Amino acid sequence: MVKINGKWLTKYFSTAKVKPYDEIPTLPEWPFLGHAYLFFPNGKYKLERLGDAILDLRRTLGNIFKLNLNGDDLVVSLNPDDARSMYAAEGKLPYRPSFPALANYRKNTFGSIGVVPGNGEEWLHYRKAVLPLLKSNIVVAYAEDHKLIASRFVDYIRRKRGRSNELNDVFHHLLKFAIEATSITCPGVLFNCLDESLDKSDVSNVITKASVDFMEGMYRTLVEPPFWKMWKTKSYRKLEQSHTAIHRLIADGIEKTKKDLKNNPNKHPFMASLFENSTLSENEILVLAMEVFLGGLDATPTTLAMTLHYLAQNPEAQSKAFNEIYSQKQLKYVEACLKETLRLAPSAGASSRYLAEEAVLSGYLVPANTLVAVFSPITSRDEKYFHSPLEFIPERWFRENKAMRHPFASIPFGFGARVCPGRHLVNQEMVILLTEILRNFKLNSNNGQVGMIHRMNRIPDQEIAIFFNDR
Repeated sequence: MVKINGKWLTKYFSTAKVKPYDEIPTLPEWPFLGHAYLFFPNGKYKLERLGDAILDLRRTLGNIFKLNLNGDDLVVSLNPDDARSMYAAEGKLPYRPSFPALANYRKNTFGSIGVVPGNGEEWLHYRKAVLPLLKSNIVVAYAEDHKLIASRFVDYIRRKRGRSNELNDVFHHLLKFAIEATSITCPGVLFNCLDESLDKSDVSNVITKASVDFMEGMYRTLVEPPFWKMWKTKSYRKLEQSHTAIHRLIADGIEKTKKDLKNNPNKHPFMASLFENSTLSENEILVLAMEVFLGGLDATPTTLAMTLHYLAQNPEAQSKAFNEIYSQKQLKYVEACLKETLRLAPSAGASSRYLAEEAVLSGYLVPANTLVAVFSPITSRDEKYFHSPLEFIPERWFRENKAMRHPFASIPFGFGARVCPGRHLVNQEMVILLTEILRNFKLNSNNGQVGMIHRMNRIPDQEIAIFFNDR
C-alpha cells in the first residue's frame, strides 16, 4: 500500500514477498567506471538515444535494474506502479539531480540558482514564487494576447511557406512563436520575432540562438566530464553566453513592465506577483524571470511540431479537430490531440528523485536516499498500458476512457510538488495556436517516421516539413 496526498492507495499494489535491494538486476561493472563504459564514444549506447539504450537494457535485465554511474547507483524502472511509489516517497522537499554547471554559474553570477537546479529549502523558496502560474485567472488573463500571437503566426506561415505551400523545419519557426507567446507573460513585453521587417533583427536571432545554446550547454555540461570546474569548456561558455544574452533582454523587459504596471496595474498579473513578493530580492526576480522565460521555450516548439506532424499524417484525426473548431464546441478533441502527442513524443526524457524514505519498487525494497528514474516516454508507448500504443488516437484521453489507461504511464509534465508550474499556460498557448492553424490550413506531409533524440529535453531527430494548404 502507498500513500499519496494523504490517501492510502491499494490498487496496483502487490502483496508478494519483498526482495532485497542487492537482488535488483544489473550488469558487470568496470573498476572505477561502473557502467559509464556503456556510454563511452565507442560504447554500446549513445546518450542522445538514451531511450533506445534503456529499452535494450530492459530486454536483458527486465523492467527494473541498477546502473552505477559517477560512483552512485541509479535504479531505473519501466513500471508505472513504481512511478507512483517514487512520487509517494519523494518527501516534502523533493530532491532530484541538479545541473551543477548551471547552478555554479548562476550562484557565482547572480547569487541565486532558481527552480530547475535548486533543491531543499532554496528550491521551495523559488517554487512558491512561481505558483501563481498555476492559477486559472492568471492563465486566462493572457488568452487574448495568445490569440493575437497565434494570428500573427498564421500570417507568418503564409509569408514563409514555399510555392508548394511547404514550410520546412517547422520546429525552428515554432520556436519564434514560443518566444513571443512566453515573453508577454515573462518579462511582460513582446519579443517580436514574427514580423516580416524584424525576421532578421538582432532580437529574434539573439533569443533564438541563446535558447538553443542554453539547452545544448545544459546537456553537454551534464553528460561530459566536469572539466568546466577547471576551465571554461565550450559547453560551459554556451551556458554563460546564452545567460548573458537573455539576462540583458529580460532585465530591459522587466524595467519596461514596471513602468507599464504604473498605468495598467492589471496588465501583467504574473510579473506583478513577483514584484509584490516581499520574500524576493531584485536579483531573485530577475533569475526567476529568466528561468520562466527559458522554461516556456522548452517543450512548446517540440510538442507543437510533433502534433502538426501527427495531424498531417492522420487525416481523420485532423478532420475531427477541424470540425470541432468549426462547430465552436469546447475544444475537447484538440486538447486530446496535444495529450496524445505528449504520450507518443514527450519532450521530457525521464523523471528522477532521491527517495526521502525507503520504497518498494517492483517487489524490491529500495533504501532511502537512492536515486530512482522512471521513463515515461517508454511506458507511454507500451502496449501493457495503452492499446495500439504506436497509433495516434486522441480519443483515448476522453474522460469516459480514463479507466483504460494507467495514471502514471504517461506523465509528460511530472507529478507532485515539482510538477511543471507552467503547464496550464503552455497548454493554453498550444491549444489556441492549433485552433488558428487548423481553422486556416489543411495539413499534409511527406515525413516518414520521426523519432526523438536527447538534447537536455527531447527534440525531433530530423527536420519536420508540413504543407499548409489554405482551406
